[in-house]
Amino acid sequence: MSPETAALIARMQSMPKAFEVVTLFANGTSRAYQTATRGQADNYATGERRKIGRQLISRETGATVEVVDVYVAAL
Repeated sequence: MSPETAALIARMQSMPKAFEVVTLFANGTSRAYQTATRGQADNYATGERRKIGRQLISRETGATVEVVDVYVAAL
């Protein structure tokens, strides 16, 4: 990895987080993902919204869960 690439990655990771994408599940749990810009949040939320209504396996518990809603919130 070039020094310029490493510097860009470090700069992006150090940006303050201003938005949060929250994914709500039918069993009452939720998962949040924080981003620095609204565009990043909208992009992540688009991918999460594609999962609405699907039966998925929870990363945390291994149980089957269903995504019911996704929203973007300012921090």
